[in-house]
Amino acid sequence: MSNDVMHAVLATWAAKDIPARLQAGQVAKLLNCTPDDVAILASSGKLRALGRPRPNAVKYFSSIELIRLLADPDWLDEATKTIGLYWKRKNARRLGVDTKKLDEAEKV
Repeated sequence: MSNDVMHAVLATWAAKDIPARLQAGQVAKLLNCTPDDVAILASSGKLRALGRPRPNAVKYFSSIELIRLLADPDWLDEATKTIGLYWKRKNARRLGVDTKKLDEAEKV
């Protein structure tokens, strides 16, 4: 990360009085999504929890890393696609639609 970007991230962090560690609900508020969507991003590898929390443990996320990701339009695009694809597949399974057909249709 360049010094200019890091300086801007730190200035934003300090100005907003954001804690260093954020829980899923706080991350969801910054991302304008639900805590379930934060779990989707974490399980897909788009967000990384601090430490090595157990699957049923409370997850904390770095606010500095999150602010840096929020400044990246490509990451926001990928995160939005990941969330949309998850819910599309989940709804398809609920309705009994073959998810393989959905995957093939998205590749075209």
